[in-house]
Amino acid sequence: MFFTAGDEIPPENVSHECPRCGADLSSLSLGGATAVGCDDCGYADVEADHSGEPEFAESWADALARFEESQ
Repeated sequence: MFFTAGDEIPPENVSHECPRCGADLSSLSLGGATAVGCDDCGYADVEADHSGEPEFAESWADALARFEESQ
């Protein structure tokens, strides 16, 4: 979760328990923004899929060639 200073977040809508491991969440504030995360498992409320590599990765040379063809 990431909140800025202008956000109105009701306290009852903010969980203090990590959804991944159940430990207490820590919060960090800097410059009017607050982020929460779990010190135990590293959860940071950011969904990511690290299950594998993409089947196709276009090279920079191919991408630039495709771009120039479209001009």
